[in-house]
Amino acid sequence: MPLLRHYVIISPMNALVEQLAKNNQDLKVAEIEGVLYLVKKENTKDISKIVHLTGLPSSTVSALVKTIPQIKDLKNLDFTAYNWSLFSISDPELEEFITCVRKEFKLPFEANKREYDQFFALPQTSLQKAVILDKKGLISNKHSVALIGDDDLVSIVLAKKYPELLKITVLELDDNLVLKIKQISEKYKLNIEVLKYDARDKIPPQHFGKYDSVLIDPPYTYTGIKLFIDRSLQLLKGHTDFSGKYIFLNYGNSFKSPEKTLAIQQVIGEYALLIEDKINNFNNYIGAESIGSVSSLYILKTTPQTKIKEFKVKNIYTYEIIENQNFPYIEQYSIKILKVEKQMFYKNALDHLIRQFAKSHSLKIKDFMFTKFDEKGGETFTYVLQNSNLIAHTWPEFGSIHIDLITCSKVKNSNLIAETLSKLLKTDYIEVKRVE
Repeated sequence: MPLLRHYVIISPMNALVEQLAKNNQDLKVAEIEGVLYLVKKENTKDISKIVHLTGLPSSTVSALVKTIPQIKDLKNLDFTAYNWSLFSISDPELEEFITCVRKEFKLPFEANKREYDQFFALPQTSLQKAVILDKKGLISNKHSVALIGDDDLVSIVLAKKYPELLKITVLELDDNLVLKIKQISEKYKLNIEVLKYDARDKIPPQHFGKYDSVLIDPPYTYTGIKLFIDRSLQLLKGHTDFSGKYIFLNYGNSFKSPEKTLAIQQVIGEYALLIEDKINNFNNYIGAESIGSVSSLYILKTTPQTKIKEFKVKNIYTYEIIENQNFPYIEQYSIKILKVEKQMFYKNALDHLIRQFAKSHSLKIKDFMFTKFDEKGGETFTYVLQNSNLIAHTWPEFGSIHIDLITCSKVKNSNLIAETLSKLLKTDYIEVKRVE
C-alpha cells in the first residue's frame, strides 16, 4: 500500500496574517485581518482614519500599520471584514439635520472643550444614543428622560424623533451649550427643558426623583463616573419591584488598561445596578484617538437594592489631579467562611488559629481586643497589625466567620489566603474578595 502524505498549503494571505499576529499579540487574528481589509479597501495606511473605522487605540493601530506591507502588495490577497461594532443604525435625514444644526448654531464638531473632557460625537452616534431608548421599549407619552450633559445634542434628536415623550430635561454645565440648546429647541418647537447645572452640586429639588431614564457621558475618570451615576440615581424615580429605571452610561477606555474598566464595573456593582446590556464601540467621536475615538454603552437597570450614596468630590476631569490616584497603598480583603465546626468557635481556639493565619502571611500582630456579644454568642476578634488591622466576627449559630483584613503593604502569598484558612478551619466553603 503506498504511503499517503498530507501537505498543508499555507496561502500568502494566511502567512501574512500569522506573521502580523506574532508581532501584534494584543489583537485577535480576526481583528488583524479586519484592519488589512480596511487598508486594502480604503487604499490607506493613515492611522487616524483606521482608528476612526475600527475603534482601536492609536498606539495599537500605529504598531500594526508599521508591520503591514505596502498596499500594492495586498492587491491579490482577499481579507475578511471584521464587525467592529455590534450595533449600528442610520437615519440619513436626521443625521443631516444634526449636521446642519451644528453649522447653523456654530457648534462645529472639532470645537471640543478639554476643560470639560468634551469630544463631540458623530451625528450617527447622536442618533444611536436616542434610538437605543426605543429599542429598549422606553418611548411613550408617560416616559421622562434627563440628560446630564448634552454636547452631542441627543436631546434634539430625542425631541424631534419622539415628540410623544412626556418630558426631556438637559442639565448642562457649558453656558454656550445651555444657550444653543435653548435656541435650537425654540426654533424647531421641541419639548426640551434646559438648565445650567454642575454635577458636583446637588440635584435641584424640583427634579429629584422625577425621571424614568437618565443619559450620561461623563468624564472618563473613576470619580467622574461615580459622581454621575450617583446624580443619575437622584434624578430617577424610586420603585420597590423589579421593573427598574434606566441609566444609559457611556464609557471608553483603551483595552490595554483593563484595570480602569474593572474599577468602573465595581462602581456599578456598589450601587446594585444590573448591567442589562453592554454594547462595545457604540459611540464614535471626533478626536480621543488614545481610546480609539470610541466608547461603549452600558445599559444599567436599577433594582430594589439600588441606593443613593450622596457621593461628593471636587476633581472629576482627566486634567485634574484626582485625589485617589495619590492615595497610600492599600490591600483589603473581605473573607466569608461557612460551615465551620462548633469546636472552632471557642475563644482560645479561634484566637490561636487566627494568629497562625497571620504568621503564615507575615502579618505581625501588635495588639489584640476581644468583644463578646451576649444575644446569640457572636464574638469579635480585633487585631492591630504592624501595618493596619484584622477583624474577625463570628456567628456560631450559622457556623460562619467574616474576616476583614486591611494592610498598608503587600500581603505575603495573598493568593493562598483561602487555602491557609481552609486548612486551619477545616472547611472548603471560603470566599475571598479583594476590595479595591
